[in-house]
Amino acid sequence: MSKRISVVIYYDGEVCNTENSVVFLSENTARLVFNQNIDLTELCKRIRRKIFETTPMKVLSIKYRFCASVDPVTYDSFDIKGARSLEAMVQTHLTSESPYLKLYVQFLSRNNTFAASIFTAGREEYTTPTRHSVSRWQNIEALVFSSSMKYPTPA
Repeated sequence: MSKRISVVIYYDGEVCNTENSVVFLSENTARLVFNQNIDLTELCKRIRRKIFETTPMKVLSIKYRFCASVDPVTYDSFDIKGARSLEAMVQTHLTSESPYLKLYVQFLSRNNTFAASIFTAGREEYTTPTRHSVSRWQNIEALVFSSSMKYPTPA
């Protein structure tokens, strides 16, 4: 029997790379559950339907965030581009025994209309295993739906 995987999807925000972490900053999230043997085409279709319902949008990229080390706590990420990286994501998640996995998804409209830029406020908050809480509000300017996504570094 195939194991069910719970996922939190972040979108319309940014991906920040710090010295020992990868953080998804976004106020927009969605939750999804899928079987571990899902293929990439079906995963993209289900993500698009969950977030946009009937709006004609296409998944441009998917980035998976995972805990790479627990002492010290370090997060890393990789892009899901095909069957091999999707399988690596599923196996990494199952091995970690985490209750859910985190994905950052970038979308492209089907009519290839590129949005200019949007201004959002992102809030990041998490607790490390040693119970240190981190919280930060940050202004974010992200180019959405562009072919050259820029990820500004935190100020």
